Amino acid sequence: MNLQILGCAGGIGGSEPYTTSLLIDQDVLLDAGTGLSRLNIEQLVAIDHVFISHCHLDHVAGLALLMDAAFGKRSKPVTVHATAEVLHALKTHIFNWIIWPDFSTLPNTDKPSMQYQEMQPGTTISLGDRLITSHTVNHTPGSVGYWVRTADKGFLFTGDMASTPALWESLAGQAALDMVIVDCSFPNAEAELALISRHFCPSSLMNDIVAVPESVEFYIYHLKPGQEVQIMEELRQNEHRIFNILKVGEHFEF
Repeated sequence: MNLQILGCAGGIGGSEPYTTSLLIDQDVLLDAGTGLSRLNIEQLVAIDHVFISHCHLDHVAGLALLMDAAFGKRSKPVTVHATAEVLHALKTHIFNWIIWPDFSTLPNTDKPSMQYQEMQPGTTISLGDRLITSHTVNHTPGSVGYWVRTADKGFLFTGDMASTPALWESLAGQAALDMVIVDCSFPNAEAELALISRHFCPSSLMNDIVAVPESVEFYIYHLKPGQEVQIMEELRQNEHRIFNILKVGEHFEF
């Protein structure tokens, strides 16, 4: 299983130019931010499944443009997986014929270009030899992270989140967890803003993951533009755990 980072920024204008989108092999996306603009038309048409962590614009803007690019070029619909709350938001506020066409009815309801599949937190979807399990996280209503794995290796993509002890408890001792991609949006000086907006700052993240084995690699994403260096410096004050900054274009094998 191959993981390619298409976008991982917490906004535009910073050291990373694209917002969140992760490509698994050639056919599965985790979130659909502006990182999708790095793909050509053939790569976009090859995407069969999109798993959305939550419905904020920096994570779903590319979904609208993906559907436009792939329209009429596929033999089957793109399946969008998310919680009921997130799917409701997509239907109501984006694919509503005002902001964007409703591709779940195009070209017609009998042969749509896009279909929705509700995925309740805690459930698992099997796609070939890949397993994808959703876990509730503390962010906007319906937000989830995704644990993606093969039989013996895998990673956790938390999506945007704040303190969620139950997430780490549910994954404790799992052998197929080699890497965590986790949000850390603000420096410690903005801890109150992080709390209000339900994101991590370095101190809150380190407190939350204290029980996670040090053998698990942590990659930080969603750093706010202009604050990347400060956030990483504060994280690296922890001498017992290595924090890496996630970068566009990186590839990982599982």
